[in-house]
Amino acid sequence: MHEELICHAICMADAFRQEGLRKYIREQPPLKHQLCPDYLYMHRKDWGEAVIFINGSVVFWGVHSDDMEDLLKALEPCGIDVYKRREDEVYHIEQGEGPGIVDSTIVLDNDKIDSKIAISYALSQAVKLKHYENIVMETMPDILTLPSDLAANGHISISKKNALRKTGEIFLVRAQINLHSDLLDTPEYFWERSEREESIYKMVTTEMELAKRVKKLNHRLDIMQSTFDLLRAHIEHKDTMLLELTITILIALEIVMTIVQYIWPLHLH
Repeated sequence: MHEELICHAICMADAFRQEGLRKYIREQPPLKHQLCPDYLYMHRKDWGEAVIFINGSVVFWGVHSDDMEDLLKALEPCGIDVYKRREDEVYHIEQGEGPGIVDSTIVLDNDKIDSKIAISYALSQAVKLKHYENIVMETMPDILTLPSDLAANGHISISKKNALRKTGEIFLVRAQINLHSDLLDTPEYFWERSEREESIYKMVTTEMELAKRVKKLNHRLDIMQSTFDLLRAHIEHKDTMLLELTITILIALEIVMTIVQYIWPLHLH
């Protein structure tokens, strides 16, 4: 398979700064581009095409791997919270009767920019969602051991600080998923475009089951949150017991000191 027939969707940061992308374009030699509120489209005949989305993802069309790496490194200063590990999904490109996607193959019926941007929107959402899915999957093993530890030992070997930190991570991922409209709603880009482009976008998102994946991810987050709520309640209960024990000891000491203060003068007489 030739390199020019490959499409890469890469998620590399939480977001890109719009002003950073503008500065990057100004510093480039003359090239065909579109700079819109939520994406930057670039095209060179001897290079390929790239769609850089504000959500921190980049979709490459027929770009050589070395050129991709150069662009990604150049974009790092524009990124907000650049990831140490990028998410990368690879698709083959074929010509066919109608645009769409089947498994890992993108089918195009023409070479128009609008069709590629419509598909790129869906691919950027998919790779962004994959980033969140991997975060949850990495956290899940820690979750699964907690109920069994509690059942077997009657206590959980995790500090309150770590429990609160994990709970914060879950809240953060949930907020990022549900507050980013580009993962849940049709982007505003399609409001002023033809129905054909929106139908292409919806066809690809349906084929990639984005809505179902978001729902499944939120369900996993609900389970994780319930587990950590139980964990936090368990730790707070331990703190309460420790506080009650401390108070009991202090009261006992006060009683002992009172008795000593009362008996000691009598002993001297």
